[in-house]
Amino acid sequence: MADPVVIAALAEVITAPLNILAHPGTPSVAELGKLGVARVSLGSTVATAAYAVVSRTAQELAEHGTYTSLDGALPYGEINRLMS
Repeated sequence: MADPVVIAALAEVITAPLNILAHPGTPSVAELGKLGVARVSLGSTVATAAYAVVSRTAQELAEHGTYTSLDGALPYGEINRLMS
């Protein structure tokens, strides 16, 4: 849900903490907080974004034999640090 008017209306009538499933186009966390949202979840959005990178990379590799879509990948050391 991305419509601030609807989100604010829901926050007014729902007596429990309001959780919003964020996706591209959803207001920022700060904006959602001002609208009365208690929690913001990403759900599977992060995974689907990762799948999009896989798809773009496979397409680039198949069509051009290159893999520049992998630019910006995290080094293994950084991943290990994040997982520790």
